[in-house]
Amino acid sequence: MLGVDRKTVAKVIAEHEQARSGAPPKQRKPRKSLLDPFQDNILQLLERYPEITAVRMMEELRRLGFQGAYTIVRDHLRHLRHQPRQLVRRFETGPGVQGQMDYSTYDIDFTAEGKRRVHAFSYILGFSRRQYVHFVERQDFATTIRQHVAARSLPTTPTGNEGQN
Repeated sequence: MLGVDRKTVAKVIAEHEQARSGAPPKQRKPRKSLLDPFQDNILQLLERYPEITAVRMMEELRRLGFQGAYTIVRDHLRHLRHQPRQLVRRFETGPGVQGQMDYSTYDIDFTAEGKRRVHAFSYILGFSRRQYVHFVERQDFATTIRQHVAARSLPTTPTGNEGQN
């Protein structure tokens, strides 16, 4: 009736039952790879030539009897070279030290004028994260300076809707 295969339904029910029981997920037995007999050679080559390309690695492995394709070598090298990304620390500044501005463009259908392109000028202070946003028609230098002055002249006491024009 639902157009779902009964095996799919059985799999979902089994996963649900396993989650409810708190049993650890079943671990699949790792599949053998065509590269398994060449692991030592791959590691040695990577140690000697850390920047070796997948094409060059495949050439070296072919000389040793490797019969697989390029993609398996490329994917394996990516996996071996994968290093976890370094966390980016939040950029902190003192009060009055730094602010960031940007424009973003929008095409809006207005009821009276029809479709128009507008730009949102956004200015965020680095310390307080206070934000000023104003829609303008141009992104030229004069508009940018006017918006910087307008953002600077906001009242300093919080009103709950600061920076929204």
